[in-house]
Amino acid sequence: MNNKTEKRGVGKFIALIIILAVIVALFNPDYLTFLPEETRRAIAGFNQTHYSDSALAALGWQEILAAAFVLFAAWVVANIAKFIIGCFKFKKRRSETIRHLVGNLFKYVIYIVGLVVALGCLGVDTTAMFVSVGVVGIVVGFGAQSLIEDVITGLFIIFEGEFQVGDIITIDGFRGEVKTIGLRTVSIIDNGGNIRIINNSEISSLINLSEVTSAAVVNIPVSYEDSLEKAEAAVKEALTELPGEYPDIFKEAPIYRGVDVLAETHIELQVLAKVAEENIYTARRIMQREIKISFEKANLSVPCQP
Repeated sequence: MNNKTEKRGVGKFIALIIILAVIVALFNPDYLTFLPEETRRAIAGFNQTHYSDSALAALGWQEILAAAFVLFAAWVVANIAKFIIGCFKFKKRRSETIRHLVGNLFKYVIYIVGLVVALGCLGVDTTAMFVSVGVVGIVVGFGAQSLIEDVITGLFIIFEGEFQVGDIITIDGFRGEVKTIGLRTVSIIDNGGNIRIINNSEISSLINLSEVTSAAVVNIPVSYEDSLEKAEAAVKEALTELPGEYPDIFKEAPIYRGVDVLAETHIELQVLAKVAEENIYTARRIMQREIKISFEKANLSVPCQP
């Protein structure tokens, strides 16, 4: 586990403690001195209406420590579950996507159960709380309408299979590989290692580049002073050898498409290779390297483009 992962895990535990502190404060409105007097009286009136005085009076440090221990245990169990699920690796992208989904479900279920048990340690009648306030009212009260949209959209993404973990996709001009698909967000990493996290409900237009074979296109400049036929022969020779030297990248030899540009200072020859989307940049670099070596063997120069 790297430092960033450890910090995120500690941050989640701290968030649970903050939630617990907020709940404790709500059951003890006198602690909320920054609130208006009328608001504190309203909170106290709600507590007396829905919870017994004995339950509120029994709230002490032992109960608070017990609730904190429960949250800590939930955090530990969630991390153990995440580690166990992470030990399973699948070659199929669909299976990897389901694995990430199961990991997310376990995490949220464990945290929710831990929070409910912690509330029970504080003497809160969770059944009465959910019945009186209503689950929908709680969600709306915390402004979580977007959370519901994210979860619903995430389920549609996963079960409809529009894209999987490992696919190369483009969302709003950002191209990258799908690293995780969660109930709330999708994370994508581009060729430079930059990670973009997008809420599921914000995905409006998407292109899945892994669905079809992609084309890696390279334009090779050739000097007017060199023989065009000699340059074409050097290019074709280099392309023919690529499937044998790089079988994982090139399933078939790239295609020489001919003269593409007649510029003022040079000619440009175009070659095209059909490769998997995740290999498109690697294929371009390999073709440029091998063609340059082939040009050197044929005593051909590669002019600098202005």
